[in-house]
Amino acid sequence: MTRPPALATAATLVHRRFPDCLAAFMAGSVVRGEATATSDLDIMVITPDGQPSGRESLLVDDWPVELFVHTLAVHRYFSQHDAARRMPSTPRMVCEGVVIVDRDGLAGQLKEEACALLASGPAPLSADELAAARYFVSDLMDDLIDARPDEAPFIAGELAHNAATLILDLNRQWRGRGKWLLRALRQFNPAQANRLAAALHAANTGDTAALLAFANDALALAGGRLWAGYHASAPELPQ
Repeated sequence: MTRPPALATAATLVHRRFPDCLAAFMAGSVVRGEATATSDLDIMVITPDGQPSGRESLLVDDWPVELFVHTLAVHRYFSQHDAARRMPSTPRMVCEGVVIVDRDGLAGQLKEEACALLASGPAPLSADELAAARYFVSDLMDDLIDARPDEAPFIAGELAHNAATLILDLNRQWRGRGKWLLRALRQFNPAQANRLAAALHAANTGDTAALLAFANDALALAGGRLWAGYHASAPELPQ
């Protein structure tokens, strides 16, 4: 399949659909040099106030495109929201992205803000968050030990996710979801990432010992298993 260069496609799309945009970036695996045959173009567009915000998936010049359109206020909301949940998708797109439009220096300013946020790392876990993380990993370990064969792969996936996330959180590293979780762990500790990938593969063939050991080691970093005695208060409902 012959298609135009990614950046040319992204620039044409942005200038055609958003001629008055304030800033625009192209990010994703194509920019990082990690593209595969199914990789898409992640495009972030900052529009003037009053215009609609949202996301859209589309095909342009045979390129799959994930288009994110934000006003500046919406963009900053999502950046803060991503930081609070420790998964900085929006800041990462801007920090790593190639600038397509930079009106009055806004793209450069947003890129500087995003890169500074990524460099600062997420906030440390609160005592309640740490207790909850320990509890869920402990509970999933018990579930996996006695799991039925048809349920075990689902529990193993949840346990791998929670144990890896606990390691990242304890070390104030950004989280990820799906493939981004393994990438985040690999960036922080390649040996741990390789160990987790091998353990999850073994668990999905019926041997859960390595995954249970990985989770137990993650818990040891956090103070050990926690099940009996765990308590969480219900949120206060609005009056």
